[in-house]
Amino acid sequence: MALDVPKVSYNGTIREIALDREGKVVVGGESAYPFCAFEGSIPREPKIAIQVLDYAPDDWAEAVVEPYKDVINDPVAWAKKAQDTYKADIVFLWLKGTDPNGMNRGAEEAAEIAQKVSEAVRVPLIVWGSANEEKDIEVLRKVAEVCSTKQILIGPVSEGNHKQLGAAALAYNHLVIASTPIDINLAKQLNILLNNLGVPLEKIIIDPTTGGVGYGLEYSYSVMERIRQAALTQGDDKLQNPFISNLAEEAWKTKEAKTPDDPKLGDAEKRGIMLESITAISLLLAGADILVMRHPESIKLVRSYVNDMLGKAPEEVVAEEEVVEEAVEAEVFKIPKKVDFDTAYSALKVIYEYMTNIKEGKVAVKAAVEKADRVVEEEKKEEEVFEESEITFKDAYDALKPIPSEIAKEELMGKERFDGKPIKVLGSTFEPGVPLEKEEWRKKITSRKDEINYLKTGLRYWYSKDWYGSEKRKKPA
Repeated sequence: MALDVPKVSYNGTIREIALDREGKVVVGGESAYPFCAFEGSIPREPKIAIQVLDYAPDDWAEAVVEPYKDVINDPVAWAKKAQDTYKADIVFLWLKGTDPNGMNRGAEEAAEIAQKVSEAVRVPLIVWGSANEEKDIEVLRKVAEVCSTKQILIGPVSEGNHKQLGAAALAYNHLVIASTPIDINLAKQLNILLNNLGVPLEKIIIDPTTGGVGYGLEYSYSVMERIRQAALTQGDDKLQNPFISNLAEEAWKTKEAKTPDDPKLGDAEKRGIMLESITAISLLLAGADILVMRHPESIKLVRSYVNDMLGKAPEEVVAEEEVVEEAVEAEVFKIPKKVDFDTAYSALKVIYEYMTNIKEGKVAVKAAVEKADRVVEEEKKEEEVFEESEITFKDAYDALKPIPSEIAKEELMGKERFDGKPIKVLGSTFEPGVPLEKEEWRKKITSRKDEINYLKTGLRYWYSKDWYGSEKRKKPA
């Protein structure tokens, strides 16, 4: 007898909202409760936004500073690292420096930072103010203006400043994040106010406000659950919008995340990562479509969880050789004339470094060529040079495994035969191996045929104790 799994019937769907003007990054579209794909449609997985500040924070836990320590003083570099290294779906720029109770940066300075970040990243951008309603009006209006060439999300938009920021979003075609303090009625009311102002519901993301695990998360969860129930089962079109959960600050500001290593509390980094991860996963189960996070390890854990819940196979680890063969088949790097070997070698090492990156190997070919070209241009020298030649990426990859440059030179460029004709060097294929038994060459001669071959090839010159050459043979050969 087949098991009849009980299913809930839904009559509503969460709006699909494109976060960029090209429509490449979309959230929403669910017609079932979180991860309940057996009851309805879950067309896309939640997105992760990585938080970037407009200045180097001095109150963050050491564990979460470490991944960004090389870029933490530069919001643009930080945003690019979040995008390129940690694969952020969205960059979340927090203009915390504009807080009147803190650095109190002006609107012009903040907008300049936002514009530079906007121009530097390819993924959607969220620009978040200080949560001071009056200051955010000044700052986010200016940000909306200078970032008019790219659709961004601005927030937090609250009841106290929704008219000014809603108008700015309308004027420059941006999205708004409607933020209310953990209350279903207030969330619906703010959406209605924005909609009455002229902001389409298709341009609104709901921020119901969240707390960290152990710090009020259950209230946020309950409100998000009720909003999603109203949207899906009651068909309330004013609440059929995707959620954003700004959890990074809530998780990492807790004393548990900031307390150093402790015999009772354990490793500080692991503790902080788990606090952020558990908070994020709880909010996913409540219906979050966008998670604002910090630590790369937390992000990995959450993405792994999402894959498991949606039944997606984890990314397969492909052998280096397979990546190279797939990624660089028929790709050729030309070493131009008038380039010395050291320069060519430097350029080809760039390719090798790209090829050893398993995860990016399949998309790094073009970038590798461009980078290698730049190396050649920057380091070109009029010295002893190679003739113009073509080297396949596969040859470069095989030859540039950590070996002396002279060997690599021969393997890449080839050798000349005694008659001057070029020959191809096969490459470093020697494997020392381990002998299984004592080597005794005489035991290999087991037949008359072996004896005759031994005499013909003259191996006795090398191995025999008494045969030194034809002039000392006891008998003619």
